[in-house]
Amino acid sequence: MNIAAMMNFDSIRWRRLGAAIALAMLICAAPARAWCASADLWVAVYNSEKIEAYTPGQLKTSGTPSPISLDNSPAAGLAFDKSHNLWAVLNGDEVVEFTAAQIKNLKNDSMPTPNAIITSGTFTDIGGCNFDRQGNLWTVDFVNHSLNELSKAQLDAGSGNPTPAIVITSSDLAAASFVTFDKAGNAWTDGNGGIAEFSASQLTSGGSKPANIVLTDDGSNTSLNEPGEIAFDKKGNLWITNDGANTVVEYAKDQLSSSGSPEPKVKLSSAVFNGPWGAVFDSKGDLLIMNFHNGTIAKFRAKQLKGSGAPVPAVSVLGGGAAPFQIIFGPAT
Repeated sequence: MNIAAMMNFDSIRWRRLGAAIALAMLICAAPARAWCASADLWVAVYNSEKIEAYTPGQLKTSGTPSPISLDNSPAAGLAFDKSHNLWAVLNGDEVVEFTAAQIKNLKNDSMPTPNAIITSGTFTDIGGCNFDRQGNLWTVDFVNHSLNELSKAQLDAGSGNPTPAIVITSSDLAAASFVTFDKAGNAWTDGNGGIAEFSASQLTSGGSKPANIVLTDDGSNTSLNEPGEIAFDKKGNLWITNDGANTVVEYAKDQLSSSGSPEPKVKLSSAVFNGPWGAVFDSKGDLLIMNFHNGTIAKFRAKQLKGSGAPVPAVSVLGGGAAPFQIIFGPAT
């Protein structure tokens, strides 16, 4: 290769390297369900009336770390918007916002005043929450059997007492605590002792309507028994915790297209489970489970999730108290 060709090759190589670096930075900066490796694990702890954040370093080895704490009120739902502001469901009847700046300053001020407080006469016992792709915040109401949307415009308006832009009621939402979205924008909840999916088209309007897809226990009473938080892995398979059965199960993507009582593709029954409730995947595909009854956080490597069994978690961390609710990955403090 002559000198001119070598210089041209190096130029192309550096441009490609620069593009790859820029893409990686963009991916890490964008909001996603699996944040980058530098993200913290955020936990809503209802009984202890606080929100906790664990750093990646604290989740590398087993132990009893001291997390950063946001002390406020009993917390159930957590979601970060595209600007990395934290929206939390507190007291079962209000949605509050803590700004990205307040989150960064928690080491100096663990009791910041919410930047916005949104209440509604329709809220009775709201729990887990999640943003859709349009920036609207959805939450479920355990008592009212409803799925509620606070639109991006309502969130941008700040504090107030609006009627949710969309309210969907359904018997399939009975006792629902969590909602999450798949890549197609369909909403999945843990309602009525099973798993219910409301299609993206159903989410465009309110009213009383049945779920599009309903999954129920396969007859073993261990596949779906008091299900908790729902998490999708990178391949679109659905994972669900079962407080009542001390199991965590996976339904393969191809099992999610119609209603029924399929046998889970994978069923985990680890000895560490004590009411598994919270569930979230990290950027490496590892699954983190948090127990409702003792607050233990258990991390299972991706390779431990390929088949049924009773795996020993790669990392086991004692959290800050019983009755943790939603767990998510978000920006580092």
